[in-house]
Amino acid sequence: MATESPLIVDGSQTTANIDLSGPAATNPGGTGAAKAGQNGSGQFLAVNVVGSRLVDIVANGETQIYGVLQNKPAAGAAAAVGIMGVTKAVAGGSISAGAFVQVMDDGSGRFVTHGSTAVSVGVALETVAASSVIFTMAMVPNASALT
Repeated sequence: MATESPLIVDGSQTTANIDLSGPAATNPGGTGAAKAGQNGSGQFLAVNVVGSRLVDIVANGETQIYGVLQNKPAAGAAAAVGIMGVTKAVAGGSISAGAFVQVMDDGSGRFVTHGSTAVSVGVALETVAASSVIFTMAMVPNASALT
């Protein structure tokens, strides 16, 4: 079962650049969207700062992340972002416990096993068998560079 603790959250210092609240044609998981988080929202997906106090879903695995979205904000609403610690995250495929993880290159903000050219952003604390499953991850910036 995925858990999140201890987790440092940014205290809603940012707002959502797009609608990350739930299924709709204009937000993650909606009709025609490549993004699919918890219940079709942006919850537990990787985000980056894209403007003055604005966060959006991370586009590719070649960048560090600001953190993992903890709530389901509409566009312009406060975004609670986990920035350090153990968090729930959405898998983009199967991941083994102990594997370094990165963000997928498809703009979904989901996490997959780290590849050689991407930036690792954490370590999976449990095994995940399929895409879109919520798992537990320890956020460790560029963790694979530590080995």
